[in-house]
Amino acid sequence: MLAHAKLSKTFWVEALMTVLYVINRLSSVPLDGDIPQRVWTGKGVSHRHLRVFGCLAYMHVGNDQRRKLDLKTRPYIFFGYDDEEFGYRLWDPENQKLIRSSDAVFNEDSMSSA
Repeated sequence: MLAHAKLSKTFWVEALMTVLYVINRLSSVPLDGDIPQRVWTGKGVSHRHLRVFGCLAYMHVGNDQRRKLDLKTRPYIFFGYDDEEFGYRLWDPENQKLIRSSDAVFNEDSMSSA
């Protein structure tokens, strides 16, 4: 995953957390084909929110954080899913920090070069 996303090995923990998130939402042989997340929570599981690890994600920059001719979006790198609430974990390569957001647009055909 890291090689495909063109990310360094320092992000291996983020890749591992994403793999575990996805595995818990796939059918499991020991559970007779049932999905672990559904067994644990008793709720249905959706796969519509799944994205390609390391793809580019764009978030809107509010009017108060930009000037008239500044770009309205900023690029981030998709790193995984937030467990506490539905949302995505995004890496800000400019500020070198991880943020959470549920409002992002993804370009899954384009990988980062962080």
